[in-house]
Parts: sequence; C-alpha cells; structure tokens
Amino acid sequence: MVELWQQSAAELAQTFRSGAASAAEIVTAHLTRIDAVNPTVNAVVRRLDESALATALDVDRAKAGGEALGPLAGVPFTIKDNIDLAGDVTTHSVAAYADFVPTLDAPVVERMKRAGAIPLARTNLPDLGLRLDSDSSLHGWTANPWNLDHTAGGSSGGEAAALATGMTPLGLGNDIGGSLRNPASCCGIASLKPTFGLVPHALQGPLGEESLTEQIIAVEGPMARTVSDVRLQLNVLAGAHPRDPWSVPATLGGSTTRPFRIALIAEPPGGSTDPRIADITTAAAERLRSKGHLVTTTTPPEWQETLDCWTSIVVGGIAAGMDEMRELLGPDSAAFLDDSIAADEALTDPEQHEAAWTNRHLLIQAWNRFFVDYDAVLTPTWTELPFQRGFDIAPGGAAKTIVMARAIKPANVLGFPSAAVPGGLVDGLPVGLLVTGPAWSDLRCLAIAEAIEADAPATPIDPRGPTHA
Repeated sequence: MVELWQQSAAELAQTFRSGAASAAEIVTAHLTRIDAVNPTVNAVVRRLDESALATALDVDRAKAGGEALGPLAGVPFTIKDNIDLAGDVTTHSVAAYADFVPTLDAPVVERMKRAGAIPLARTNLPDLGLRLDSDSSLHGWTANPWNLDHTAGGSSGGEAAALATGMTPLGLGNDIGGSLRNPASCCGIASLKPTFGLVPHALQGPLGEESLTEQIIAVEGPMARTVSDVRLQLNVLAGAHPRDPWSVPATLGGSTTRPFRIALIAEPPGGSTDPRIADITTAAAERLRSKGHLVTTTTPPEWQETLDCWTSIVVGGIAAGMDEMRELLGPDSAAFLDDSIAADEALTDPEQHEAAWTNRHLLIQAWNRFFVDYDAVLTPTWTELPFQRGFDIAPGGAAKTIVMARAIKPANVLGFPSAAVPGGLVDGLPVGLLVTGPAWSDLRCLAIAEAIEADAPATPIDPRGPTHA
C-alpha cells in the first residue's frame, strides 16, 4: 500500500478530489512523517501544525460545499525560511532576524495558497542563503538523507532533504548560485531554476532593498520529487506580479516532444570532474540519443568568461556588502565567504564588477547565437560527489566547492532556465544532471529532464547511512 506521504503532488491532488482522503488526513500524514524523519536529517526548522490543519479543514469544507477548488487543493507544501509567509517569522537562518514577521506572503506563497495548497512547515538554509551547505547558525545542519555524513547541498538544502524523505510533496526555494539545483543534485530530487522574470520574486524587510545583483540574478522556483510535479507547480507560480517589476506575463510554448538538439558537456571546463560522474552524464546522453534526440559533444562559446562573469557579479557583490553582512553571519558562514572572496583579489575591485555587467550583455548574445543550433546543454550539476560536513570551510574548501558547482553558473548569470534531475548513484550518493536552455525554454528543459528521469533511481523514502553526531 502506498502511504499518503509517498504520493506525488499530482497523486495527492487526485486522491483529495476523488474523496479517497481528506485534506486533513493528507496533512496529518505528512506531519506524522515529519515526526518520524526530521530528527534524523533536520530539514524542517519550524512546523505549522495548527494553521496547516485549520487550513486543511477549510479546504475540506469548501469541497463538501461544492466550491471551486484550485489544482493543488489539499496538497501540502513547505517553504524555505527566506521566503515570506505572512504571520510567520522569516529568519533567513540568522539569529538577528529570528523575530521578523512579514505581513505579506511572497508572491510564490500567495499563488500556492490560491491554488489550494496548504503551508506545512519552514525548511532550513545556511545563513542568509550564502553557502552551498545548509548549515545554519540559528537552526543547525541539514544532513543528506542518502548518507547522513554528507551535505544536503545549499542553499535550499532543507527543502531537498524534506522532499527526498517524504516530509513534503512540494517545496519552494530560490537560486542565485545554484540554490535550487545544488540540493536537488545532492538529495536526488528535481527542481527548476526558471527563466528570469517568469516566476515573481518579492520580500519584505528586514534585509531592506535588494542589491542590483539580487534583483537581476536571484529567482524563486519549484522543487519536487518528480519532474512532472515541478511542471505542475511551475504552472501555478509563473506570471507577472505587481510586487515584482521584473516579472512578465509570459506564456510558455514551443514543442516539448520533437527530437531535441542537445549539447553534451560531460566534463565541464574550468576544473576536474569525477570520471564516474562524467560517465553518468554521458550515459544519460546516450539514452537520449537512443530515444531519437540529437546529441553532440560541444561547449557553448565563452564558457570560462561566463563562469568568470558569474563570479565577478555574484561573489563580487557579496564582497561589496561583506562588512555589513558580517555581523549577521555565524563564524562558519563568514569563513566560507571570506575564503571565497580571497580566492580572487580582483573581486574587491568595483571597476571589474561594473565591467562584468557590461560583459554579461555580450555573453547572453553569444549564448543566444549558440542556441540557434542547439535546444539545450546537458551537464552534471556538480562535478564531484556531495561533500562531507565541514569540507567547504576547511582550508581551500570554499574555492573547491564553488569550482565543483561551476556548471550552475551560466543559467544564473545569463537568466536562462535550468532543470535539475537525478542521473544515477555513485557510492550510494545521488548524481544530478542539468538541462539548461535559452530564455523561455523552461518547458523544453523539463521535457528533456523528464526523459532522463525515466531511467534514474527513485529518491529515498527513508533516511539511510550512519547516524551523525
């Protein structure tokens, strides 16, 4: 028998619509699952039991009364703790903001609620979301459910671990440096970093006005155990919102079934790649080729310049605000950022930061020309396996961590969509793959990811590996 907490979001929506389970029963099943699993992985940092059950009863009454229901009616979801939920604290995982209570839902939360979904819990992230390991000075460390000594990734690591273990069917995360896709790779789930402007982004204080880098690079997006659930959630989240002046009323179109022209980069330039990860990437490409897609081993133009542009804009932007942020960060997060900045002295040069914005425009043009001949680029998400706890803050670890995640950078700095999907297992740990395409090709990226997913391992339903201290 498949338990309620094991069902996909689409299955849960159908289970509720058919009357096989009430919204209250679905929510209760997931709260019980949190009871059983969360003490092991520490993915959920704040539960919303009372409000979740009250909302579920409201949904049940609406259904009984014959009211119109949204596509996610009765389906619970979790929210990363840097995305606003009105009436609940948004801590950004630091003690200084532990008492900040927003009065407005973030647009993505607003839309999930309008679709009938039920906020269930808040999930962990590193301090201010600025680390590739979800180790919070406020909430503690989130373990990888496949092996509890290894990272769940960052910064949406709490979401990924909660999804992988059945504590939630849907999650909301965000991404400025792979934060939707790094944890997906580490935990063996799916996610989408959407085209910039497709999914609205807005938050209330206490961080104040967002920097230009945050305004232009950061996006919010869907996370789930399956690509089809990511697509279902994207349809709910997408579209213009008055609180986000960059958001657009885009209608996603284009073929998602024809043979696609895919550029394969099994070993992304700019650093080493574990040969086993390269093999998994190549094997996925071969399976795509066997399904009729056209796969060519090639690299987009200005690859290294694109990686450097991300570093100059994102890490350079962090460097510019480090003095202000330092008092908010725990010592480990501060050490990670200090080491990341120290790896390139030029990051503290304002002129280089300005030049990177100019170069970004030229890089987008170059990649757009490349995408005339190719529909998407296939790469590993990380070129090494999920690291053990503490690796990223050991001497030299920050730079190594950023290098192993280099394939996430083009989509961030260029504003392109990038779908994350499990590709296989190495030493019992997930290996994630990325499908990155031109702007507004989100559905195409998901279609290719779904073709890869058909042969990938299932996510864990129970945590496994040694108990961590």
